[in-house]
Amino acid sequence: MRYLSALNPVSRVAEVLPKVKKIEEVEKVAVWEAAGRVVARDVLAPHDYPPHPRAAYDGYAVNSDATPGRFKVVGTVLVGQYKRDLVLRPGETAYVTVGAFLPEGADAVVPEEAVKKEGDYVLVERKFEKYANADPPGSYVRKGTALLRTGYVVTPFDVVGLLDVGITTLYAYRKVKVGIVATGDELLVPPIDPEVAAELVMRGRVIESTASLVAWYIQTFMPYVEVREKVVTSDVHEEVRAAVEKFLAQYDAVIITGGAGPSEIDHFYKLGYEGLRGFRMKPGRPTSIAVIDGKPVFGLSGYPISALHGTVRIVEPVLRHMANVVKAPGYGWHYAAVTQDVTGDMAQIVRVKLEIGEGGLYATPIKAKHHSFTEPEADGVALIPPGGVKKGDIVAVLAYRDVKKS
Repeated sequence: MRYLSALNPVSRVAEVLPKVKKIEEVEKVAVWEAAGRVVARDVLAPHDYPPHPRAAYDGYAVNSDATPGRFKVVGTVLVGQYKRDLVLRPGETAYVTVGAFLPEGADAVVPEEAVKKEGDYVLVERKFEKYANADPPGSYVRKGTALLRTGYVVTPFDVVGLLDVGITTLYAYRKVKVGIVATGDELLVPPIDPEVAAELVMRGRVIESTASLVAWYIQTFMPYVEVREKVVTSDVHEEVRAAVEKFLAQYDAVIITGGAGPSEIDHFYKLGYEGLRGFRMKPGRPTSIAVIDGKPVFGLSGYPISALHGTVRIVEPVLRHMANVVKAPGYGWHYAAVTQDVTGDMAQIVRVKLEIGEGGLYATPIKAKHHSFTEPEADGVALIPPGGVKKGDIVAVLAYRDVKKS
């Protein structure tokens, strides 16, 4: 499970953070292009939503005070339509689909299967309360509600929630730009004939993969960072220095892989940068970091597992700080204990707040009467089996925000 508490940086990393220049540039971004971006200004709801009662079920829009009763069908309203000229008079109804605004004069929806059809009329045989099978005005979000806070990384779930309430733009910090320098005389760089590569590996050559692994990790788990360029150099120090200095001029951070250990080709040492060298971690102890004019330069091992460890423990916390991240995205399915009973005959998916406590991960269901992802406190969704669950039962949860220890 990828919990934030499990990704704590080595303590000495905190020493360099004050020297790292945070990203200041802010861009106005279309919400549908904002996944992975870091929010630069709180996203506040500009209005109540929905502005009118909204169908939560396919069926017939009626005035609840007139139920039970017999209604004449005078129109149809599909999702995406708002028919201002359709006003229901006493004894009239209109067919509506899920998500459609109810016509004026209606405040409830009678499911299609709950009526008897009689030509142009439908018969409703029982009482339906106000807003039955409908989302009341303002039930998704109230004007002024903070849907995303500054420092939150926008997730695809946030994109859905914001678009669902008519928010189409937000302000985000630009992404951190990173250059990666893979070093080593022994490196082979694809594309290369696989048969030739296999033969050369048996002679002691190495196919470049460590820097590629680091780039993959960044691109997968750090969407607020952009790997702009990756180059492979020899072990000639002048060549390494030239690549690093070029990247320092162009980008916000530089990562060097290879030549990180105490040896004659220790590139980080020969660069002469003052910083931290050697951390209490295994593997990857020779991992190094220096800050040059506010820009971090990282020295990682050429061994993939060591470089990955250095990326998780050292690189990620620094770049997260640089990107202004307060709440990062979460990834993948986990198992959590629910903190309260959830009832229901059918299988359900419910929004939950996730916390790490004594004994593991806990999921607290968030009660909502609508299907939007406009729940600022939600960290994920939980799958509830048919028949519901009891407090303490274990359920599968999909986390979309990072989880902190309670």
